[in-house]
Amino acid sequence: MKTAISIGLVILILAAISAGGWLFVDSLLKADPGITAAVIGAIAVMVGGIWSHYSSRRREINSRHFIEKKNAYKRLVDLIFDLFKSVKGEGEVPESEMMSRLFDFKRELMVWGDGAVIDALSLYETRSADLVGQDDPSESLLVADDLLRAIRRDLGHNDSGLKRGSLVGLLLMSDDREKLLSKKLKRSGNDQ
Repeated sequence: MKTAISIGLVILILAAISAGGWLFVDSLLKADPGITAAVIGAIAVMVGGIWSHYSSRRREINSRHFIEKKNAYKRLVDLIFDLFKSVKGEGEVPESEMMSRLFDFKRELMVWGDGAVIDALSLYETRSADLVGQDDPSESLLVADDLLRAIRRDLGHNDSGLKRGSLVGLLLMSDDREKLLSKKLKRSGNDQ
C-alpha cells in the first residue's frame, strides 16, 4: 500500500514539474526577446556557477584522497621492497613487524583504497598462500605485479605499455628476472 502511494506521489510530482517547465518555456517563448535573452543568460550563469562549484569541490576531495592513498600505498610498496631484500639476504624483516605493517596498511586500505586494489591484495594473499612450498615463485611474483599495477592505476598511472611482470621485475636482478618471469610469461602467453 505504501509503495503504491509513493509511486503515485512521484508521478504527481513529476507531472507538476513537467507542467511547470512547459508553462515556463511557453511564457518564455511568448515574452519579449530581450527578456528571453536575459532569463536564458541568468539560467546559464546559475548552471555555470553550480557546475564550477561542484567541479572545484570534487577536485578538492580527490586531492585530499590522493594524498592519503599515496601514503598508504607507499607503505605497502616499502613492505614489498623490504620483503624482497630479506629474501635476497640483505636484511631481515621480523614476521611480527611484517604482519603489523600489513595490518596497518589494510586498515588504511579499507578507508582510502580502490576496490580493484582491495581485490588484487586479496587475490595476492590467497594465491601466495596456495603457492607456499612450491619451487617456482613466478606465479606469486606475477600476482604481486598485478597488485602493483592496481595500485598504480588507482594513483592515475597508465601502464598499458608495460608487460605483465615488468613492475615486480624491477625488484629482481636481471638473471633472476629472466629465469623467473620470462619462462612463465612465454608459457602463459600473457602480455598484458
